[in-house]
Amino acid sequence: MRAYCEQCHYPINTCVCKHIKNISVPLNVIIIQHPKEATHAKNTARLVTMCIPSACVVLSDNADAMHTLAQSSCKQTTALIYPSENSTALEDLPRTQKQHYRTLILIDGSWKQAFGIVKRSPWLQTLPSYHFSNATPSQYAIRHTSLPHALSTLEAAAHSISCICQRDMSALYDLQTAMQEHWQGPISHRRKT
Repeated sequence: MRAYCEQCHYPINTCVCKHIKNISVPLNVIIIQHPKEATHAKNTARLVTMCIPSACVVLSDNADAMHTLAQSSCKQTTALIYPSENSTALEDLPRTQKQHYRTLILIDGSWKQAFGIVKRSPWLQTLPSYHFSNATPSQYAIRHTSLPHALSTLEAAAHSISCICQRDMSALYDLQTAMQEHWQGPISHRRKT
């Protein structure tokens, strides 16, 4: 049986613990995760919670947790990172408006899964939603998407926090890089460049 690290939960030979650096952010970072993503070893939402201990992951099929999140989300203080025809470029938001945000919500899943989560949760559609106009190109290679501007959940979280709070997010990017360097999954899971 394979031995796993008790802290990062990766196999011992791919442990990333020495690369984890805690980041303190003045936002509640909440990741709504499709249940199929939760079991993936290449789950970058889990990496976010390793660096930002206050961040939390809510499974989209957990009705109670989703109801609690809906009740606590206020459109004046909650920003949803979800590109849509009604979303605004986060980078274009005035600094004074960014300062009002206390909660950041991201969706973790494929584009189809994310669309389904938002469609099934009408309260998410009432929140101000944002897309990126000039995010750094993705360095996440362990993925199947062919969309050139798609980011991992970790990269989306890092860019969002950086835009809203002007914080250095290099610890997140470094952890993702370390995870990829240790990755021993099939070559077919690598993104074609």
